[in-house]
This record gives sequence, C-alpha cells and structure tokens, in this order.
Amino acid sequence: MSSLVGNTSVHAYGHRCSWQPAFRTTSTARSRTRLAIVRAEQSKQKVVAVLYKAGKAAENKDLLGCVENELGLREFLEEQGHEYFVTDDKEGENSELEKHLEDCNILISTPFHPAYLTKERIAKAKNLKLSITAGVGSDHVDLHAAADSGMTVAEVTGSNVVSVAEHVVMLILTMVRNYLPAHKQITDGGWDVGAAASKAYDLQCKTVGTVGTGAIGQLVLQRLQGFGCKEVLYFDYKHLDESKEKELCCSFAEFDDLIKKCDVVTINLPLTDKTK
Repeated sequence: MSSLVGNTSVHAYGHRCSWQPAFRTTSTARSRTRLAIVRAEQSKQKVVAVLYKAGKAAENKDLLGCVENELGLREFLEEQGHEYFVTDDKEGENSELEKHLEDCNILISTPFHPAYLTKERIAKAKNLKLSITAGVGSDHVDLHAAADSGMTVAEVTGSNVVSVAEHVVMLILTMVRNYLPAHKQITDGGWDVGAAASKAYDLQCKTVGTVGTGAIGQLVLQRLQGFGCKEVLYFDYKHLDESKEKELCCSFAEFDDLIKKCDVVTINLPLTDKTK
C-alpha cells in the first residue's frame, strides 16, 4: 500500500489492506513528521505510540515525535472515538509496551526510539493490525512473523529524506576533513596543527560512490555536485535512466569496482536480509 498523506506517503509491506488516509496536515514541516493513522474499520481502535522523552526540548511544539507532543495525534484520534496511549517504556516484560500489546490494534514507533516487535511479541499481540514507523525503516520488526500473522508493517516513505541526505554529506565532510580529532585536540587544550592537517583532505578531486540510489541516494548525489569531485559513482540493482545519470553527474559501477575506485563510499540502503 502506498497512499499520499500531506507531503509524505505511507508505504506498507506484506499484508494487503484497504485503509484510507485519515489525517492530513497543512504545514510542510509537520507533514513530514506527523503520522497518518489509517483505519481498517469504523470500530474503536486502541493505538499505542512508543516515543522518546524530550524534556525541556518538548516546548518546541514542532518536535512532534516525543512523548510530550504525542505526534500531534491525540485530539484527532479521540475525536474519532479511538483510545490513544503514549509511552517511552518499551524494554522488558514489565514495560508499558508489553502491558498494552495484547489489546493493541495499532502500534506506532519511531526510527530512533523503536519498539522492537519480535516474533514472540507479535504472537502475543493477537489484535495488532498495523505497525507503523513515524519515519523510515522497519528493521525493528520481524517482517516474516508479521507477514505470517497478517499484520501490516508500514512506514512514512520520504518523510525525512532531505535530512538524511544532508546528514550523509555532513558526515563525509567530517571524516574527510578530519574534523572530530582536530576539534577534540583543541577542546583538550592542544594546538598541533600538523597532526590535524596531515589527515585532513579536500573532497575536491576525490572519487565518491553511493551504494543505493533511492530517494536518499539520489539526493546525496545531487548535493555532491558542488564539490568538484573527480568522479561520482553509484551501484544499485538497476541502472538509473541515462537522463537521470546526466542530471546527477554520476555513472554506474559494479559493486566491487566501486569499492576499488572510491575514496569515499556511502551506503544508502534499507537494512534487510539481502542488504546485511
């Protein structure tokens, strides 16, 4: 299932369903962090969200993915007659998550504070119809057990691709420029210019490659264009269109060749059995 919700889409794995989008936002920022709750039926549903605690940072109401701000969903869900429970307690047999699994219909999680759905937890959660990630990534769910149970596993595809692509470029520059060791040296009171500079390089004239050219991989390639790289390569299970290669100033290379040629390699793939 793939359905448009605001400026994001919800992508589901496995069990086929006919749920429709039931939440929409008007703000671009919120549309990328708020989650669409989709309903399989009109009856009352129990929705459990496992989110992180933000403390004082939660005063920023645009920080939706925390316990305090509840993804901005409480009013909407309760108006629809659903029950909404939010917690950060997810580990162990005595956790709040464990207590609510048996009668939970929809479970919401986030990539950086995931509610791990093991085979054992899925077997216990007999009423669970949908596990949805408020973001991208489903490696915290046993997908085989979920498919066997008829449960849908979904994520908000495209919700944070720009943030991740920019983060990738930041990490490339951080490593190539030897930033962290140099910064630590200075904060520790040192000033050994040679030690810092001897391992700092320019990205210009380097060969950079990405393994994976989905939405994130392509945005990374796009952002590398301004650095004057010697060559930009990519590997994926299928080639990009020739027009897209020209647009992104990149060329295809087989995986082994890419590894041999590149000074920098970035991996932009979902974690699955095939990509491990």
